[in-house]
Amino acid sequence: MAMVPAIAIAIAIFYFSSQPAVQSTATSDGVTRLLLAIADRLHLLELQSVDVPAVCAFLSMPVRKCAHITEYTVFCLSLIFGLRAWGLRGKQLLRAALALTFFYACTDEFHQLFVTGRAGRFSDVLIDSSGAALIRVLAPMFWRHGNESGQPNRPVQT
Repeated sequence: MAMVPAIAIAIAIFYFSSQPAVQSTATSDGVTRLLLAIADRLHLLELQSVDVPAVCAFLSMPVRKCAHITEYTVFCLSLIFGLRAWGLRGKQLLRAALALTFFYACTDEFHQLFVTGRAGRFSDVLIDSSGAALIRVLAPMFWRHGNESGQPNRPVQT
C-alpha cells in the first residue's frame, strides 16, 4: 500500500504525457492564465493592460518545465515514502528513489516519441529528474550527521 501514491502519480504523469502537443499547450496556457488572474486579484498587475496571449506564449516553456520539475519531485518524495516502508534507509533510500525517478523520466520521454507533436529528449529527462536530484542532495542536511537510518533531525531539547 505504501507505493500507491507513487503509482498514482506515475499514472497522472503518463496521462499528461499522453496529451498531444496542442492539448498540452492549452493546459499550460490555462495555468498561465490562472496565474495572471491571481496576480490581478492580488493587484500585482493590471490584467487589462497585459497582452495575455503574448504572455502565455512567452511563459509556456517555463510553466511547462516548472510543472515537470514539480511533478517529478512529488513522484520522488512518494517513492521515498514507499521505499521506506520496504525497509530502505539513508543513502540507499535516496539513491533508489533518484534512480527510479530518472528511469521513469526516461520511459516517459520514450513514450512521448509516439504522441502527436511531442518529442522525447534527454534534456527533458534531466529537467524532470532535477527535483529528485535536489532532494538527493538536500535530504541529508535534514538528517542527523552520520545517521544512516534516514530519520529526520529532531530539535535539540534544552
